[in-house]
Amino acid sequence: MLVSLLNAAGHASSSLGYIRDSPETVWALASLSLFIDTFIYMLTVSMLPEILQDTMGASESANGVVTAMFGVGAVLGCFVSGILSDRIRERRGLQMISSLIYSVSGIVFYFSRHYYQILLFRLIDGIASGVACTLLYASIGDVYPANLLAFKVAIVYFCNNIAYTIGPICGQRLFDLAGVKGPAALVIALGLLKLVALFVFSNDSLAIRSVVRSHAYVSAADDSTFSKSHESVASMSIPTLIMQPPVIISTLSIVTSIGIQCMLEGLVPLHLVDKLNHDQDNGITFVILGLVFTLMVPIVGKVTDSLIEWRGEAMRYYAMMFGAVATVCSVLLMALANSYAVMMVGYAFFAVADLCMFIPAQSAYGDFVNGANTDSMARGYSISVFAWALGAISLPPIGTALYSRRCSGCGGWGSGINPGFGWGFGIPFASSATNQFGANNNFAHFNDDTLYINNKDATTANSNIGFNSV
Repeated sequence: MLVSLLNAAGHASSSLGYIRDSPETVWALASLSLFIDTFIYMLTVSMLPEILQDTMGASESANGVVTAMFGVGAVLGCFVSGILSDRIRERRGLQMISSLIYSVSGIVFYFSRHYYQILLFRLIDGIASGVACTLLYASIGDVYPANLLAFKVAIVYFCNNIAYTIGPICGQRLFDLAGVKGPAALVIALGLLKLVALFVFSNDSLAIRSVVRSHAYVSAADDSTFSKSHESVASMSIPTLIMQPPVIISTLSIVTSIGIQCMLEGLVPLHLVDKLNHDQDNGITFVILGLVFTLMVPIVGKVTDSLIEWRGEAMRYYAMMFGAVATVCSVLLMALANSYAVMMVGYAFFAVADLCMFIPAQSAYGDFVNGANTDSMARGYSISVFAWALGAISLPPIGTALYSRRCSGCGGWGSGINPGFGWGFGIPFASSATNQFGANNNFAHFNDDTLYINNKDATTANSNIGFNSV
């Protein structure tokens, strides 16, 4: 009996060891990490304006300041973690620290009674998000070669889409049931869940990397990616990385992709009303868009990997080029459409084109660092995270300003920073979907971190916002 128990314990230990050293585990935990990151942000989005305006008496412009605090924390977290992780050669430990930071943010939210406490909550949440997003992508880049990276990144975004969609619904339900303490307790629990999952199920991706180099994951075509010595030949600083052509191209692609996506989130509702007289949408436009994004993410990732395996790394950049051209065509189709159906065809086409720019670009950082054999994976992905923020911040105000000038008095929406750096993917107007499915009987319209509740017209409310964009 004792021998049987010992054998069973040994088998369980052996199985757990295999799981901890598996690249698939790194991939799965990265997907879980981004799901938790996005879910935490979206969980708390729906009730913040109600807390700020109705409970704390803050002005509506305070919503934009709260969004700005998240952005400040995220940029701080991504650059600090990127530099530190590469310098000390540690991924898992810093990700575990980010998990604790999530829980700390939840504790601050749980006891929030004043406006400055909400600002502190969002700042801490942003720091955790910046650390988590930088290192989860760096971990995937550590253990997968070029011909597999795009699909792995795409599946991570698939999990992000799910969190983006269900987060506001769950958050509003919990808030209705238990007030602030309900969502806050769940934020604390999710941070601890991620901490336990990382501690139990995975070793550091840099330790797994040394095993992967000689593993069957590396195809003959890509053997050079992981065939070099364990020690990297050099470490590139962030300024040096930014000046590398593959990094420049990928960064511009991400800024463009995310920026246009966020810009359209604000302009499409206005266009529906102003040109197509379609004012009874009730969120269905963005539900359709979210479904297209969710369905096409893994397909675009798989096709990108197949093209790279077939014709080499240059295909990644041809895919970005195709995405850029297709994006222009899709936006023109949307602008010239004279019916809702034609416009939605253009919007769906845009979703696919946007992914064709974004997915290859996001996987390019890891491939470049692997190919250059430099100890700068986390630094590379910190640039990627910053590119997301830059796109979400910079292009939407330009688009809304141009639209407002063309259509004086139409109003316009900016676009704040969306959770977990999954900006725009999933259902962009998540609270419109929340309202569509009956989670909240009040009129709710979500534009990143700005939610207008209690039967306020979104366009009118926007005119009172001091921060339309971070």
